[in-house]
Amino acid sequence: MIAPLRQDRIPLFAGVAYERLFVRKLMALRRLPRGRRLMNSDDQRQLPEPPTLDTLHRAFSLHQQGRLADAARLYEQILAAEPSNFDALHLLGLTAHQSGDHERAVELISAALRIDQTQPDACSNIGLALQALGRFSEALAFTDVAISLRPKSSSGHSNRGNILRDMKRLPEALASLDRAVALDPSDAIALNNRGNVLLDLGRLEEALAGFDRAIALQSGLVDAHLNRGNALAKLHRLEEALECIDGVLAIEPQRAAAHANRGAVLQQVRRLDEAIAAYDRAIELKPDFAGAKFNKALALLLDGRFDEGWPLYECRVVQGMLSLPKPAWLGGKEIRGRTVLLHSEQGLGDTLQFCRYAALVKEMQARVILRVPSPLVGFVSTLQGVDAVVSESDALPEFDEHCPLLSLPLAFRTRLDTIPAPSPYLSSRVDRRQFWSRRLGAANGLRVGLAWSGNWNSISGYNRFLSVADLTAHLPEGPTYVGLQKDVRPIDLEALANSEVLFLGDEIRDFEDTAALCDLMDLVITVDTSLAHVSGALARPTWVLLSKVPDWRWMLDRPDSPWYPTARLYRQSVMGRWDSVLEQVAEDLTRLAEEKRPR
Repeated sequence: MIAPLRQDRIPLFAGVAYERLFVRKLMALRRLPRGRRLMNSDDQRQLPEPPTLDTLHRAFSLHQQGRLADAARLYEQILAAEPSNFDALHLLGLTAHQSGDHERAVELISAALRIDQTQPDACSNIGLALQALGRFSEALAFTDVAISLRPKSSSGHSNRGNILRDMKRLPEALASLDRAVALDPSDAIALNNRGNVLLDLGRLEEALAGFDRAIALQSGLVDAHLNRGNALAKLHRLEEALECIDGVLAIEPQRAAAHANRGAVLQQVRRLDEAIAAYDRAIELKPDFAGAKFNKALALLLDGRFDEGWPLYECRVVQGMLSLPKPAWLGGKEIRGRTVLLHSEQGLGDTLQFCRYAALVKEMQARVILRVPSPLVGFVSTLQGVDAVVSESDALPEFDEHCPLLSLPLAFRTRLDTIPAPSPYLSSRVDRRQFWSRRLGAANGLRVGLAWSGNWNSISGYNRFLSVADLTAHLPEGPTYVGLQKDVRPIDLEALANSEVLFLGDEIRDFEDTAALCDLMDLVITVDTSLAHVSGALARPTWVLLSKVPDWRWMLDRPDSPWYPTARLYRQSVMGRWDSVLEQVAEDLTRLAEEKRPR
């Protein structure tokens, strides 16, 4: 899905504080001689001359009407005559933020705050601009100042929750939004933002209830309707999600985010051509809509349309790709004798899947450095065609060009029939295999490694888990079952403890242990997690359990994977239902165990 939409609160427009300030100033100016100061708790600055105040009032009126450029011109006229006018600096900075020029917004509002540091609206608004720039720690600091100046502001706590969400500090984000709602239970915007955090935490029913409450309070809050559609989609209530989004489009047919979200739902119901058309409409309405372009690329790749998908997949660079000081290499350029840095940019599974391309780069007679997340350094050091493996936590090595790992299929113009599928291309360590062989003891029949859940907080995490109770209920007797994942959701602990699965947990220290264990298994059964890529890269027999519409790399319908020749794919027939998948796994596993049984 497209990321849930939050509603940033601009405190200036949350009430009538500035309107009242103008009235007080005008009344004071009628009573006081020119040049006198008005000293009270609301305003201790030198009052502007009446023409300046009149201009400020007209600019503010235009600002409220959304005529940002007209308002900005008047604010600039005021500043030409009075460069230290707090209100003009602050409000001009606000127009810059609302127009997308966040750097200028920070500059202008900072200048205003150097004049008066006690204004909560300015502190809050500079926080919003810093947040838009990704400078989250600074944004949080200014927002905390705003809250200290106005502690009972629901909008301040709501904005704080948004920033903490961007920082992935979800429990703290939820606490801030809980505070916002407690201060003002009728704050629909805070309820919408709180629903987004609940979505991130996987508390889908609570998130849906929050969006419903926000809509009941403010029926025109379009973002809440779209986020409600997201929640319904994650709950596999896809027809309701589509109906919700179509309702938004009936009111706002030009809403690009609604078309993009509609495409995401259509993709989940396997209506790929319609989904792509919806993304196209979103991009037509908003040409710089990176999220819609990215989702369109995923739909094309899912459909096996690699020639169209790989070039568009490059739009992900806009969404925060690592910025490096040397040029990118995307193929088509001689690199003989050059040092090429291949670097991770997404998940661990992606790194394991696409590091295979290093050998192709090496064949072009380049020196290859692979930069990966720290947990993978030891395991991927066994990769052929790599001169050095470094951690993302290390200083950047010297290099001439770089290429993100997931841009390598584009660089090599990969098609379905040209996927490099060496088997295996990674290997486990002998000493680790020996250790785990002693730990597990002699095998008695078929030995099966299991992984039953992925990362809930990933974009598709809700499609990549099943319960331990459901899994173990379908496992036939006979094989020895070994749990190959470290972390277990609390809901699964009791079922795991009462099962015949040997759970190793924290005994598995790293991916080198995981790889050694995979090599000791006769079969690995896993949902779509990094374990599928570990086992596939080792060329171990691997059964991957997939949702009805899986991640693009597994494509649709086929029982095999062109990326991993030793993998067999088991797919849901009904979205969110694992029954048929587990029944087929049990049948095939029973047959395999019988073949393996000592005679």
